[in-house]
Amino acid sequence: MRGAWMRREIFEQPETVARLIDRETTRAFRLGAELRRRQVRFALLAARGTSDHAATVGKYLFGCRLGVAAGLAAPSIVTLYKSRLKLQGALVIGISQSGRSPDIVEVLRQARRSGALTLALTNDASSPLAAAARHTLPLHAGPERSVAATKTFTAQLAGLYLLAAGWQGGRGGEELLAKLREVPEELVDALGLDEDIAARMGHNLALERCVVIGRGFAYPVALETALKLKEAAGAFAEGASAADFLHGPIGMAKRQAGKSFRAILLLSRGPGLPTTRRVARRLRDAGVPLLEFGPPPVPDELSPFPLAVWGQLAAYHLALAKKRDPDQPEGLRKVTKTK
Repeated sequence: MRGAWMRREIFEQPETVARLIDRETTRAFRLGAELRRRQVRFALLAARGTSDHAATVGKYLFGCRLGVAAGLAAPSIVTLYKSRLKLQGALVIGISQSGRSPDIVEVLRQARRSGALTLALTNDASSPLAAAARHTLPLHAGPERSVAATKTFTAQLAGLYLLAAGWQGGRGGEELLAKLREVPEELVDALGLDEDIAARMGHNLALERCVVIGRGFAYPVALETALKLKEAAGAFAEGASAADFLHGPIGMAKRQAGKSFRAILLLSRGPGLPTTRRVARRLRDAGVPLLEFGPPPVPDELSPFPLAVWGQLAAYHLALAKKRDPDQPEGLRKVTKTK
């Protein structure tokens, strides 16, 4: 059956997130206490592909919840340009499903040598990435056989939210942890739209090109949904911030409007929603067919979890409608190694 692994792993996500919270809360809160003792004020997140999109959620989470400035690493600065970054006093997090991407491993090795506190967020606690880091937060997601990552993405999110709760500490940290404990059930609710999404994507079989738009916490999920559409369904998809989309790309909408072009909008109950609605109106006026997902009935900062599930299901069902096997995309392997 085409896509059997991808479907199974999408539906494993409530259990996967619940298992991670159950097993790693104590470790995350201990690490959070160490971060407070060290008065860490900056985080650098190193990742590729799906993991980089999880890292982007982390950037929003650390900034909005903790007031901690966070940035995304450019691994080639270390691996190709051989620069030695001054990272003393920072937290450097390497995120990788396999823990075997050489460039992410090297970023953590150099960061640790420079005096940074280092953390590996990986599904393989015996991986080179885990060995390079001082601390490891295992994902406990089990084997992921579909090439398109699904359950490891939401597990990475859960690991970052656990870390944020531990780092914040006190009443605020406990509040975030309580919200996070509700996520598995919210994922079950999100999965309940499976048949509806299958029907919607079946009616959009002509989709070959699309833009996926979100803002704030929804923006990284727009990037991830676009990647899933590329990997699983073979569509030419680009993720975009709703704000950035108004700064130029909106100009192509009328010209691109046609049978094979769609705009997918990911909506969240946060301050970015009016901008996304504004983009939707402009696209609709230009004649571009829209597919909207959300907003889910959860706080804005937790919206990446249900939005990610809906994006995964959209890519999965579009792939099946196009008679593609999302478990085995053309030209891709499960583990990609870059330097």
